[in-house]
Amino acid sequence: MQLVIFVVAAAPGYFVAAITMDKLGRKLIQAVGFGVMGAAFAALALIPGIEHLVIPFLIIYGVSYFFTEFGPNATTFVYPSELFPVTSRTTGHGIASATGKLGAFVGVFLFPLLMHWHGLLSAELTAALVSIAGGVVTVATLPETKGKSLEELS
Repeated sequence: MQLVIFVVAAAPGYFVAAITMDKLGRKLIQAVGFGVMGAAFAALALIPGIEHLVIPFLIIYGVSYFFTEFGPNATTFVYPSELFPVTSRTTGHGIASATGKLGAFVGVFLFPLLMHWHGLLSAELTAALVSIAGGVVTVATLPETKGKSLEELS
């Protein structure tokens, strides 16, 4: 079932990001991705009994999955290689990648603890808050690299 959800929701998000990244820009794609993820996770947290409503749950989950791939998952491959200077690009990209993996580890570790603590509400609300924080950091700190050469960005 997870493969079906991936094929229907996640893979198209990644492809749409790849096709539109140079038109829309990395910053917009990442910010929109984080924003919609935050809204979807908040909906999963705040709609009473959503985990028992199969179709609405799958739709909201699918939307979150699409925008995870469309947003921060796609941009994390491109942004580091454009933002770090040539002399430290590979090191910077490696650090950014490792930090993302560390964040994924923390999320996977905390999710069952949060589920045990206060169920879907605490787990999904935490995911929503982290997503919103990611969007705020994106908007507040990242430059737009759309339409610029690597030479200009260095």
